[in-house]
Amino acid sequence: MYIYREDLDYSYKDSNCTYKHGRRLATTILFELILEREREMEGERGRVCVTGGTGYLASWLIMKLLEQGYLVNTTVRPHPEHKRDVSFLTSLPGGSERLQIFYADLSDPSGFAAALTGCIGVFHVATPLPHDFGNGEPEEVVIERAINGTLGILKACLNSKTVKRVVYTSSASAVVFNDNGEEMMDESYWSNVDYLKASNLSLRPYFISKTLTEKRALEFAEEHGLDLVTLIPSYVLGPFICPNMPASVLASLAMVLGNREEYGSLIETSMVHIDDVARAHIFLLQNPEAKGRYICSSHMITIEEMSKFLSAKFPEYPIPTLEYLKDVKGSKSSDVSSKKLLDSGFKFSLLIVPTVKGSKSSYVSSKKLLDSGFKFRHGRRLATTILSELILEREREMEGERGRVCVTGGTGYVASWLIMKLLEQGYLVNTTVRPHPEHKRDVSFLTSLPGGSERLQIFYADLSEPNGFAAAIKGCIGVFHVATPIPLDFGKGEPDEVVIQRALNGTLGILRACLNSKTVKRVVYTSSAAAVVFNDSGEEIMDESYWSNVDYLKASNLSLRPYFISKTLTEKRALEFAEEHGLDLVTLIPSYVLGPFICPNMPGSVLASLAMVLGNREQYGSLIETSMVHIDDVARAHIFLLQNPEAKGRYICSSHMITIEEMSKFLSAKFPEYPIPTLEYLKDVKGSKSSDVSSRKLLDSGFKFRYGLDEMFDGAVQCCKEKGFL
Repeated sequence: MYIYREDLDYSYKDSNCTYKHGRRLATTILFELILEREREMEGERGRVCVTGGTGYLASWLIMKLLEQGYLVNTTVRPHPEHKRDVSFLTSLPGGSERLQIFYADLSDPSGFAAALTGCIGVFHVATPLPHDFGNGEPEEVVIERAINGTLGILKACLNSKTVKRVVYTSSASAVVFNDNGEEMMDESYWSNVDYLKASNLSLRPYFISKTLTEKRALEFAEEHGLDLVTLIPSYVLGPFICPNMPASVLASLAMVLGNREEYGSLIETSMVHIDDVARAHIFLLQNPEAKGRYICSSHMITIEEMSKFLSAKFPEYPIPTLEYLKDVKGSKSSDVSSKKLLDSGFKFSLLIVPTVKGSKSSYVSSKKLLDSGFKFRHGRRLATTILSELILEREREMEGERGRVCVTGGTGYVASWLIMKLLEQGYLVNTTVRPHPEHKRDVSFLTSLPGGSERLQIFYADLSEPNGFAAAIKGCIGVFHVATPIPLDFGKGEPDEVVIQRALNGTLGILRACLNSKTVKRVVYTSSAAAVVFNDSGEEIMDESYWSNVDYLKASNLSLRPYFISKTLTEKRALEFAEEHGLDLVTLIPSYVLGPFICPNMPGSVLASLAMVLGNREQYGSLIETSMVHIDDVARAHIFLLQNPEAKGRYICSSHMITIEEMSKFLSAKFPEYPIPTLEYLKDVKGSKSSDVSSRKLLDSGFKFRYGLDEMFDGAVQCCKEKGFL
């Protein structure tokens, strides 16, 4: 066993061969402590704290921070019966390794100090919610708790000596409620507390709380020299990972849910996507020039526009008609301007869309946020005519979207996760799906992804007819060719040679379509470590210069040898074709891919890797020594290779090697509820040792792995439970 550091020479050298790959699994507390120290030294983003971690915004922010490599502390309000479920946080990719949960409440702000220890940044999201008012306590008591709790947290930030910046989450309700009559307001406006107290707004105590708390936080920061900025989102809408429906989602979906008493709050609504709000928080933490308040709102929609939009988009629901809505009473809300955020460099998916003719809705300007350098990625002003949709499409092209890419084989494990990551990064995505003979292929898990309904297009194509891929590749700047015959495709009545030839011919047809498109700048082909390790070289660790030997494979008794031969021959021929025709192509070579999955069926690599958990004894022989990599790292590596202009040739992508004995110890400790086979039982397991593979070339190009074995197995097991496989 050895522990590995990229920048320190802990590796073992012998006969001019340097063993510098991944981390072998540590099986003692000492090794775990070493790994933790290494993670801190290897350029992690640092440790941050998010207060109120179980809430809508905070939980999504935690997910985004983990994705970006931060170590995250979060606080959770204690439940009197100790029943607070935080599994949706701990099961996030990176959660088991890089997320720590602390219990703290605004009524006792001294309890937050432990969570702030060692943090470089704090996102103060915790706040009394509307339902916290009217629960037996006077409103003034709840408001005072919000203010005092926030001041206590800010004092703890000062005392920590490590916190460099605090990002406080306010609300547009701290801006718009006053009697100045403006249709659009920026950060210079404040809600008037006396105006609110005199109003009949049902949520006025919450609005007062947000106004007074933000104002006092800014005053405290000014008085004590604390670097604090505030983010002011409007109605937050989008997917959620918290178990309960967020209040802003409940209100925004009133027409879908049939909550007529909420219609009055939808007369004119400023909105922003949850992912844009989370990204704006991180943007403000990272932007050293950020100062003061920043509004974050990307859309304004009237109740009439919403009715038309929802009726067209969700015809299965009885959306109220315009005739019905004309009698709905409610107050119009002023719009809010994100100009400051926009001017800072942040970018929403859309800046300005002309209002549909006849609408009196105000313009939502996020100019300050956009001026700061931020870019909104999610959502668009809800247009109600085809003309407006065409305008939106044109604006996307003009506003620097990442461009359109194609992912072949979209329903597969790697391809579906890759699609999700591409949508997150703002790409327009085409994907191909193999036609089902009975037209029963379910692609809802793709179309329901954030951004899927707007920026994902699905095409039907099959490797047996490569001409069918041309439509999906048209207009794309990059192609990820992931589609391949999988092990299940062999032995179904066709000779192995026919399936292998289909993989070869299909790939070459796709590459020709890329050449003919005139727009494709690069192709990333997904190969496999199976195209590297199967030869008789005797090397313990192999890099991209090694190829599996087809004759060696044909002579072997490996059950998956037709698949291994297919991957080897196809990658080799793809590289040859690219060289012959001047096509910019790189190949990514992942080892066993493990982690969570969004596809409905259990992926083959997950099934094999979880053999000990699932009790599949016939699979144990394939686990004698296993190279592994997290699904999210594989998807990120694909995108990295597309975006890196210096990338050339082959790139192995594998972060860990684990033996069957190490896996048994690890799984027994991690999942004691499952009958993991003992070391005594495993000593009789027969199987061939596989050579390890080196990701040195990928790492030297600037890529960094983010996930460890904990996240791989946690994510896989959690998904299997959720989908009923465990």
